[in-house]
Amino acid sequence: MKLSEKDAQFFHHYVAKLLFLCKRARPDIQTAIAFLSSRVQNPDTDDYKKLTKTMRYLRGTSGLGLTLKADNLARKSWWVRSHTGVVLTLGGGAVYGSTTKQKLNTRSSTEAELVGVNGALPQVLWTRQF
Repeated sequence: MKLSEKDAQFFHHYVAKLLFLCKRARPDIQTAIAFLSSRVQNPDTDDYKKLTKTMRYLRGTSGLGLTLKADNLARKSWWVRSHTGVVLTLGGGAVYGSTTKQKLNTRSSTEAELVGVNGALPQVLWTRQF
């Protein structure tokens, strides 16, 4: 069911705030915000519930801060998710994070993981050579 105009404006307002937050201090919510950002034009009640769930997660994890440290430069770890979310750690906290919408439709979550790795591979290789 489509949201009322007032609720749709509220939805858009808070998604914009969360977009700023995920870029500056909370990269752990990038995937959720990328999805919600694609829904601001025509949000429905399910999208509103997802926004509410994200806000509850943030309230429950308010003690988590952005950790930037590289305590082991020899140990590089890349984490890729099926929604093409990519994170690089250098022993400690995340030093690089990105999320994009996949351009291909996949039949399974395994295939989606492979598409995600394929999308992240140029950055992984560049970092390795650097």
